[in-house]
Amino acid sequence: MLACCNSVSLKRPEMLKLDSISKSFDGKPVLQNISLEIEEGERFSLLGQSGCGKSTLLRLIAGFETPDQGKIWIKGNEVSSFPVEQRPVGLIFQNYALFHHMTVYDNIAVGPRVKKLSEPVISKQIDELLEITRLKELKNSYPQHISGGEAQRVALARAVINRPKILLLDEPLSALDPSLRKDLREELIEMQRTLGITFLFVTHDQEEAMSIATHMCIMEKGVIKQTGTPEDLYERPTSSFVAKFLGEINCLIGTIEQQIGNLVTISLGKNGKVQLLSETDKIKTNRCYIRPEKIFFDIGKEQKIPINSLEGTLVSIDFFGSYTRYQIQLNDGAFFKLSLHHRKAKQHKHMIGDSVRVLFAISDVFQIHEK
Repeated sequence: MLACCNSVSLKRPEMLKLDSISKSFDGKPVLQNISLEIEEGERFSLLGQSGCGKSTLLRLIAGFETPDQGKIWIKGNEVSSFPVEQRPVGLIFQNYALFHHMTVYDNIAVGPRVKKLSEPVISKQIDELLEITRLKELKNSYPQHISGGEAQRVALARAVINRPKILLLDEPLSALDPSLRKDLREELIEMQRTLGITFLFVTHDQEEAMSIATHMCIMEKGVIKQTGTPEDLYERPTSSFVAKFLGEINCLIGTIEQQIGNLVTISLGKNGKVQLLSETDKIKTNRCYIRPEKIFFDIGKEQKIPINSLEGTLVSIDFFGSYTRYQIQLNDGAFFKLSLHHRKAKQHKHMIGDSVRVLFAISDVFQIHEK
């Protein structure tokens, strides 16, 4: 989370800090010793399977629950004991919780009216937000007469009109039609940049988290497994759970044959050998991993980079629109997956039952050194 300027590392101001947060319900631990820092202006995602504790963590930050231990800071102020109304946060629920008997304008005006702002001030603030959220033409419409995407923008405007330091979004897109979700991801990013408010959102959708977040953390059973940029977590996972959770992956298990410098050779028995570049001086695991999209078919073209190769029999071809997934059975019976973008897949005429040879760069193979 560092930005570089004139060769000097600079850190943006800290917006949210969680220090050793734990929470149990009926004696069952839900969150265990959670520590996390989120910088101002970030789009940060809590990602994990249902029941991992991410929504509970959001409720603790909002003030709906109190931690059993640990402290919460927002913009440098310790707020662990503050009630909901005293915390500088906004919250968007999964169903948006709009008032159906109120117009779009009146829904957005709820917060300022509770604060007893004058109507001219409220009107000015709402008009500005309607412009930003592209809701100007729907000012007098009712929630039941607008689309899911428009309802999301109303909920966003209603939350940010109170000028929160951080906006909490609990599964903000999960109730929407899949065809609409991609467009709304882009809208969320655009609006966050325009408004300049720090976003913290909860999701169980890997693609959604990686496409929206500037930084994210993966949670499992009440524990943070890894924190970083989406690219860091995808390309350099520190646990097999994170590696598998963020997408399909091939795991190769063999015997460490040798290590010369940082070049490691692993024997795969009947499948041959695979090489990789190690980040440690001494290898402690005989497992290595490669993402399916990093693999390609051998078409006899000379390679300019160090390459691994495996041979096997093509046993399945599955078309997924933008890409095609091939499954290959290796010589020892293990299965190996390869994914090709639709345009590249059309260049190959492989049939099920064909003997094939696949290639992948040594630099794309990685190991995970779990504690």
